[in-house]
Amino acid sequence: MKARIIGVTYFTNNGKSISEKLKSGCKDLIIEEKPEDIDLSVWTKEAFECHIPLVFICAAGIAVRTIAPFVTSKLSDSPVIVIDELGKNVIPILSGHYGGANDIANTLARALNAGLIITTATDINNVFAIDVFARENGFKIINKDGIKDISKKVLNGGKISIKTKIDNNIVGQVPKEVEIIEKGKADVTISDEASAGFTLIPKRLVLGMGCKKGKSFKELLTYVTCEYSIEYLRENLYAIATIDVKENEIGLIKLAQFFGAKFLTYTSKELEQIKGDFPDSEFVKDTVGVSNVCERAAVLGAGLSTRDLLLEKTADNGITLAAATRKTIDLKF
Repeated sequence: MKARIIGVTYFTNNGKSISEKLKSGCKDLIIEEKPEDIDLSVWTKEAFECHIPLVFICAAGIAVRTIAPFVTSKLSDSPVIVIDELGKNVIPILSGHYGGANDIANTLARALNAGLIITTATDINNVFAIDVFARENGFKIINKDGIKDISKKVLNGGKISIKTKIDNNIVGQVPKEVEIIEKGKADVTISDEASAGFTLIPKRLVLGMGCKKGKSFKELLTYVTCEYSIEYLRENLYAIATIDVKENEIGLIKLAQFFGAKFLTYTSKELEQIKGDFPDSEFVKDTVGVSNVCERAAVLGAGLSTRDLLLEKTADNGITLAAATRKTIDLKF
């Protein structure tokens, strides 16, 4: 799991102890505890607006009542997880699949050596989940009500058909519950255009970014929205890509989570392998080992091997930005 920021709240000394265990045991999670001077409802509202996963170390009822005013859609709600104050059980209660709460809960449970209580039917029956597939491949879901119908078919022992209308490569083993078809009506269509049925539309935009250490989420958001609107990025942004020395850069991680995008990092060696004439910076090379980060990262994040950019490098106030487009999509099963 790439570094991810989660918000944690508790109400007792036992809860505080559990939070400390999570900090020491979850190296890929950056834990931000709720400040004592911020109201619980305000803190929760802000987290939902920024799509920050939340962990409540308390009774499940407290968590449910707290998040209730902010729950709107399974495709955009923050992942929410409950842990009892003795750390015996970890329970994802919201956005288990598309938001990734189940995966986060698994990490937390391992850190605490606790029981993991998963209630989503496809998980406990160990069958294919279309919303997890969509999340992993960076797809928008059109007609989200169809998720339950597809899941029901799989859970009842049936096969679902997937038809692709995009250039793609299949990566991994196609599950036994899935068949890929070329003609006829399919349960799932992967296309760049919405259709009447259940459709997955690839998010194709990749932003390559670099920044000085400590740039805030708000500074980075202000900069990227000089080029693209928030609405456009929510619909189309697949990933934010950068160099691995920025893998724990809080502002960049929060920016990716805000847009529901992947956060990809690459070594200087990986970035240097991209072919093409890139604008160079000796200062950047001396600092991170490669002379151009944002353009190379955008290209690599888009799955390309040569310089092919949608937006060439722009820079201001210690932030750099470039963009590329995913073309051939790897369908990861």
